[in-house]
Amino acid sequence: MKIDLKIRNTIAQLIVDMEIGESRPIRKHEMVPVIKEVNDTALIGHAIRFVKNNEGDVIALKKYRKTTIEKRIETKRT
Repeated sequence: MKIDLKIRNTIAQLIVDMEIGESRPIRKHEMVPVIKEVNDTALIGHAIRFVKNNEGDVIALKKYRKTTIEKRIETKRT
C-alpha cells in the first residue's frame, strides 16, 4: 500500500490541530504504521501517544504535548 504525501500531510495537520490531552479514535487500523511514521517526523516530534486496549491493539491517539512546529511558531510570535 503506497501512501502519498497528501495523506501524510493531512495526518500531520490533524495532529497539530489537536489540543493537548485530546484523544481521537482510530477508525482505519491499517493506517497505524503511517501515523507512527508521521509522529516520528521532526516537525511532529513524538507529540502523540497510542492508546491500546487490553489485547494490545491501538484504539486511539492522544496528544500529550505540543508538536515541534507549534513550538517554533510560538517562538516566532514572541
